[in-house]
Amino acid sequence: MNQRVTLLVLGILMLSYAPSMGLVSDSSMDHQEELNTDLGRVEISPDPNSIRDLGQPTVYDGMEDVRGVTADSVIGIYTESGLIPRISMDSQIAVPRSDLVMALIDGEVGLWDARVEISQIEGVEIRSTIPPSGFLIQGSHESLDSLITTNSVVAIHDVPSGLLVHNSMMHLIEGDEIQVEVIGWKNEQLVRQDEPGLGLQDSLNLAASKWLEDPWSPEAGRFWGKLSTRDLPSLLSHPSVAYVAPQPVLVLHNDQARSNMGINTVDNAFISELNGSGQTVAVGDSGLDGDHGDFTGRISGLTSVTPGDSSTADPSSGHGTHVACTVLGSGFRSSGGYKGMAPEANLYFQAMEDDDSGALYSYGINSMLNSAYNAGARIHTNSWGAGSGFGSYSTQSEDADDRTSTWDQYWSYDGMTVLFAAGNERDDGVSPPGTAKNVITIGGHKNRYSGAPDEMYYWSSRGPTDDGRIKPDLVAPGDYVRSCKAQEASDAQGSWDNTWYLEYSGTSMATPAAAGASALVREYLTEVIGRQAPQGALVKGLLILGAKDMGTRDIPNEDEGWGRLNLVNSLIADGEVAIFVDDRSRIRSGQTVEYTFDVTSPGHEFKAVLTWSDYPGSTSSSTQLRNDLDLELVSPSGQSYKGNVFTNGRSITGGTKDSVNNVEVIALDSAAQGTWTLRVRDAQHGGSRTWQPFSLAVRGFNVNDLNPDPTFVADSFEVSTPIPQVGEQVEVSVSVKNLGAGTVSDLPVLARVDSALLGEELVTLSPGETEEITWQWTPSEEGDASFEFFIDPNDVIEELSESNNYLGEILIVSAPGVRVTADSELISLSDPTSTTTTWDLTLTNTALFETNASISASPPVRVQDGMEFGWFQSFTSNTFNLMPTESVSVGMTMVHPAPPPPGTYSMTVTGYDIENDIESELALIFDVPVLGDADIQILNEQILVSPLVPTHTQISVVNGGNGAQSYDVELVSPAGWHLGLDDIGAFEGSSHGSTGTLQKDSNKIVDITINPPGAMIPAGSTYEAAIIVHSRVGSDSWTQDIFLVVDSVDEVSTTPISGGVENQVSPDALLEIPISFNNMGNRELVLQPYMMSIPGGWAVSGTLSTITVPAGQTADWTMSIQGNGVAVSGLLEMRFATEDGFRIDWNRTLDVLSAASPRISFHQIDLPDGTSSDTVLGVPDHPVGLPGFDLTWMVWNEGSGTWRPSTHLEVPNDEWSSTCTGPTSLSPGATSTVSCLVTIPISEQAGSEPEITLVMEGEGIEIRDTQSLLVESAPRIVWALNSDPLAHEGYSATFRLDVTNTGNTDISHTLQIDAPSKWNAHVVDGVRIILAPGESRSVILDFIPNNGEDGSITLTLAGAESMEGGIFEIDVDVKPSVGGGDGLGSLMPVLVLALIVALLVGIGTFVYVRTDGNPASLFDNEKVNRAVQKIAPKVEEKETSGIPCWLCSIDVIVGEAWACSSCGARYHKAGQISGCDIMNSGRCMHCDAESDELVEA
Repeated sequence: MNQRVTLLVLGILMLSYAPSMGLVSDSSMDHQEELNTDLGRVEISPDPNSIRDLGQPTVYDGMEDVRGVTADSVIGIYTESGLIPRISMDSQIAVPRSDLVMALIDGEVGLWDARVEISQIEGVEIRSTIPPSGFLIQGSHESLDSLITTNSVVAIHDVPSGLLVHNSMMHLIEGDEIQVEVIGWKNEQLVRQDEPGLGLQDSLNLAASKWLEDPWSPEAGRFWGKLSTRDLPSLLSHPSVAYVAPQPVLVLHNDQARSNMGINTVDNAFISELNGSGQTVAVGDSGLDGDHGDFTGRISGLTSVTPGDSSTADPSSGHGTHVACTVLGSGFRSSGGYKGMAPEANLYFQAMEDDDSGALYSYGINSMLNSAYNAGARIHTNSWGAGSGFGSYSTQSEDADDRTSTWDQYWSYDGMTVLFAAGNERDDGVSPPGTAKNVITIGGHKNRYSGAPDEMYYWSSRGPTDDGRIKPDLVAPGDYVRSCKAQEASDAQGSWDNTWYLEYSGTSMATPAAAGASALVREYLTEVIGRQAPQGALVKGLLILGAKDMGTRDIPNEDEGWGRLNLVNSLIADGEVAIFVDDRSRIRSGQTVEYTFDVTSPGHEFKAVLTWSDYPGSTSSSTQLRNDLDLELVSPSGQSYKGNVFTNGRSITGGTKDSVNNVEVIALDSAAQGTWTLRVRDAQHGGSRTWQPFSLAVRGFNVNDLNPDPTFVADSFEVSTPIPQVGEQVEVSVSVKNLGAGTVSDLPVLARVDSALLGEELVTLSPGETEEITWQWTPSEEGDASFEFFIDPNDVIEELSESNNYLGEILIVSAPGVRVTADSELISLSDPTSTTTTWDLTLTNTALFETNASISASPPVRVQDGMEFGWFQSFTSNTFNLMPTESVSVGMTMVHPAPPPPGTYSMTVTGYDIENDIESELALIFDVPVLGDADIQILNEQILVSPLVPTHTQISVVNGGNGAQSYDVELVSPAGWHLGLDDIGAFEGSSHGSTGTLQKDSNKIVDITINPPGAMIPAGSTYEAAIIVHSRVGSDSWTQDIFLVVDSVDEVSTTPISGGVENQVSPDALLEIPISFNNMGNRELVLQPYMMSIPGGWAVSGTLSTITVPAGQTADWTMSIQGNGVAVSGLLEMRFATEDGFRIDWNRTLDVLSAASPRISFHQIDLPDGTSSDTVLGVPDHPVGLPGFDLTWMVWNEGSGTWRPSTHLEVPNDEWSSTCTGPTSLSPGATSTVSCLVTIPISEQAGSEPEITLVMEGEGIEIRDTQSLLVESAPRIVWALNSDPLAHEGYSATFRLDVTNTGNTDISHTLQIDAPSKWNAHVVDGVRIILAPGESRSVILDFIPNNGEDGSITLTLAGAESMEGGIFEIDVDVKPSVGGGDGLGSLMPVLVLALIVALLVGIGTFVYVRTDGNPASLFDNEKVNRAVQKIAPKVEEKETSGIPCWLCSIDVIVGEAWACSSCGARYHKAGQISGCDIMNSGRCMHCDAESDELVEA
């Protein structure tokens, strides 16, 4: 048996060892506990059949599970009735967003069916699924209203802005500022957008520019900047904003307590071929010491992803170098002692550390993963995470799930495995983005000393995530890890180190070990068993499949997840254990995919792992699983095991299905014999893609019976004589190998020649054994003999594969003559520049005697169309003398164009046996494929670029090949810069794209956007980029270097700024104006001053010297100008310009003092009645109201310069009015007048003395004159009747009047009433009118017209008849009664008398009857008499005085009245007359004395 055996050493799974040689010792290596130096090895065979395909499953359609009709968001639960909040938020962000709603889906309708229905509505888009039954939907108001008409939607609710903000920002603190990340919505391809679309007019760029300070976009759909919390509600109101959160602060996940660090060499030596070759691993970390020596020749890319820092060095702790070396270090500096896990893998490194601050930054995981994927990396490891939000699902987590779920769509992409460290926060929780669903989150376990390897690293972060998912996924060695030391690191210290290596501890160290293991898994899948482009989910599933429970059996748990990495269990089928996988199946809503297994030997373990890269979750949701796949295993007896239902580390029947995790595992200690059924079901499909791919890995004992698999060994057909002669006996042999795991006995192998039976042989083969079988044969005729070999020709043996049981070969049998053969009849042209092609031929004498021979060739003919080409052909020799069976080598060269037209060309080479006249022909094929030859055309190799904003450029790719074809375009960016393809990449900004099909000699214009670092880089700095065009029809590439030359950014501020004023400048002054120039641009500026304009009388003093302002600095410059004594005010304008055209315009207004000396004096006052005086107070007083009065002043100029003033009058308030006329120019010695018309408002208090001021100002001179006025007394009242003046004869009438003092003095007068006699007109509420200016009161007037004639009532204020409003007359319209002229009043006495008589008669009749005809008996009863006296007491008559009350005008009662002690006026006491109460009035109506001075009279 020819079986190759190789050895695999899995150091990360064994106790580590210290190398015994080849290392420099160091005193710091001493430890109290001696290290174990034994090297543990596990011998394995990388067998191509150790991992097998599960085969084609059975697929059933069905329905999704019934769900509860709720949506569990981060702010609360939406029910059909509305939102039940679980957290509070500031009222300003509790306002609903008009463009968003939460739609609740009918629980009996599948989420996918609902999504399809909603997608038919124009103008709406589902932005996120909020499990179990919610969709967050965006659209216009009109479009959102139409959702309720759909069958699947049962409720629609408003969405507050607070749903879109991180929980730490729910409560606003006024005045706070915070560095935030603002992100936009993703489209259906999960690419973040700047604009929301859907007819919503907004953009993220607009929102960030308006509300963020110093906004910057690291990638499309994402902005960083400083936000004031008071602006958060405004920012959240923008339809383009999908989420706002504090900008994540990234930290490295090595243990900060260095006293806990020990030693671990992590020496993982694959003595077999498994070493990571052919794999590219991307590492995102602090930086890399690329010159260390352990990475030589294997760094495929080294770039900075730190904004504003293009350095990729590792100057601080050396963390990144240590991590990368753990993945794939070669151990060169330790003579192989400290190798990484995959020492021959290639490295693509993304540096994240800012060299100045030592802090970690990046453009975001989305950008990092895209960059690494485009660079060919299919594994990405990250030993960093957020420094807060432990356990939460962040936007970084969402982006990681976005990319991995996209790339695991195996029908379109290669999968990518992404790993994150869990963190070192122990019980605080897993650090985002390690909370992402699809990544492999790695915790750490001890690697040495007590408890190793089945004890957790103490600080390793524990799960679960906030939504209850199992994290970490796995654990790897993270304690005492020894790896490369960065030479430039200033703070690289551990408990042990030497020149080239040091040791760290933390999940930072465990994660790269797992990444290296992932590279080996991927290498095994792609190179050993030939399973290309595996899903990242399959790599994850295989690692979990082989994971080992640590210590007590209790997986899964929040410490170790699914256990400790064990690659042997993941990859190698040991003995009768088999491993089966499937990562080429996909499932859609409601479907079930079913597999069956035959277990032929009972009592052994069985394990199945289902993994899928789920559609990304949402920061708005409290549950992150979107597509819920269920794993179920049914035993031969019908028992059902659900995924993740475990007790004591093993699966049990029953339990509740897992609707949280996207990893489901079933593990049995003992599987019964018989047929087992494994099912995968899509129970809920909330993602936006139709298909959900998944990976399934199964490991079991005697699964599928492990049948034999005999097959022919390739190239094993041999003949004892290569070209036998007719009649010559030869031995023919082939080799058969058993690729299966079962032994096969008496296996028949049959041979035929030209359909004739040659013979049948029986062989017995154990697993892996190879047997050679021989037959004897004598050819009977020359020419081609067809050999056929069959394994198990009657198909009686059960094999793993029946497709590898046949082998066919052609053997040439010779006769006298010559034969022409070629090393290769077919040659394909690969170099488009080549003009010649050569075939290596052999001319053989097939006879057993000497002969002479020649050789020739026919012209090439294109097979497609039969066209013949006359290309020159030549042989190294064309005549030969050949000994018996002699062979000679002959070279044939053909000269052709470079390149020839594509096609297949045929030529016939003829060997001629001259002696025997026999020809031998050989057909040669010249294959000319479509060959690439790209010409990259660029206008200029040097491109001027801005360091702050993107620059757009174009290149042209010309197809110079020989036929239509496509080319791949790759952009190589310098560190800190990003060159992106606008429209030919997988997404806008991608560094990789395709030209599409180009016809020969046609071209493709490629639009490129050059994104700068966003820092002020010095002008003229040059960075080297490149565009690489790759042929799709060959391996050729063409490179065009592009030199990015930083353009000048000119930005200058001045102090003082342009537009100011120089005040009170003397006209003869030497004025010096200092100006400070602050150069905020990126180059030195040499500014030449130019005087653009200068006011009259001013001239530059000296020269205008140039100003030199270095970039980032300030320079001071002073301008001097001289006045000539009569210099005037005006605008001074300057221009400062560079030689290449940059300029700054600056101006200053000169406010020059005048030479004039004006004086002012009051001249005269003129009143409307003709009164005048030369002093303001020379008149008795000053009238109020229109038309006003005139004031005149004299003004004259005693100075030497003309004065140009403006004139106005300052008055007490806006109710005053004034207009002034005066001179606009006053020459030296000139005199003029100023006249002002002044109107005092009627409301101005009488007798007050307000001041007015005349102001004249101009040319820096102001003169003022203030005068006092005496306001005249102007009493005035206004009456208002509140009803029509209408009354009815014989009926009481009441009029209400309002009286208002509209004058400027107090009023106190008695109101007199004059009305027709017998109307009894009087005032109800007093007859004294007392009003202050502006005050009002009501007057109630009662009267009864005694006839139907109209009359008038006159109200007069006694003693004020001449005052405006002192007399008020009311013309009363009296309506007569119905009865005619006398009206009802003339009949009234008769009616009353008749009524009294009737009443008396009634009473008399009643009394007569009640007293039996003796009415006098009524008066005999004393009780009655007393009752009557009580009921009708004697009324005493009160004597009136004949003196009227001053308040109501009715006579007062003698002895019961008030009298004023000052004037003797009489008043009623309270209650005597309705409405008459002098005490309430407060003062005497006659003399205005206080009511306290009243006495009884």
